Amino acid sequence: MSPLVELGLFDDFDKNRQKILVNLPNLFVFVEELGGLFADASYSWTEADDFTEAEKFYKEQELIGVGISAHPLQTLAKQALYPTTPIATLTEGCQATLLVEVQKIKVIRTKKGESMAFLQVHDSKSKLDVTVFSDQYRKFASILSEGKFYYINGKVQSRDGRLQMIAQDLKEAVAERFWIQVKNHDKDKEMSTILEQYKGSIPVIIRYVEEEKTIVSSQHFVKTLFLQEKLEGIVMKTIYR
Repeated sequence: MSPLVELGLFDDFDKNRQKILVNLPNLFVFVEELGGLFADASYSWTEADDFTEAEKFYKEQELIGVGISAHPLQTLAKQALYPTTPIATLTEGCQATLLVEVQKIKVIRTKKGESMAFLQVHDSKSKLDVTVFSDQYRKFASILSEGKFYYINGKVQSRDGRLQMIAQDLKEAVAERFWIQVKNHDKDKEMSTILEQYKGSIPVIIRYVEEEKTIVSSQHFVKTLFLQEKLEGIVMKTIYR
């Protein structure tokens, strides 16, 4: 039963695959004793956080050799913050922004005793090696992790006949957005000060009503815990989704 759940065959019943897996042993006991599989009215479900979209994809791939669910990168690409370039179309000498998953991170020490990293990344179709030199690694080490998704901007070079990228900027790619609606620019400074106190990975999108203009903030990425409360009385409306 477990592989069938992990492949999504019970998604019509409940899309939370992890929840079903956690409850399977007790469900079989329930069936044997009370004779009613999935009897919601009688069975008390144990709640559980669902697998991430990436986990669903890779579990499917592990079981049958191909992911049935959409790869998370494909979902992120539909709402990408920046224009991105597929790895397969990169050329030597170009400057590009990639939307990728970091598969492997290798950190080494330079002769000066500083840390730098070599990343192996992919965009769901092609792979690429990315070099993060010491100056950039100091900036991004705290947010770099294997299995996460990032926008990586840099210059493409050729080494030993293979293309690689030298990273110049790196931002975590997430599906969530923090939307702020304001009347005009009167509260920009006060709003910016508050956003600086809640630095995180979630992009901020600001809607200026009087101008009928919407911008993606280039400097603010936030965590949302308590942030909405903090902005009350300064902005017209906030939405986190």
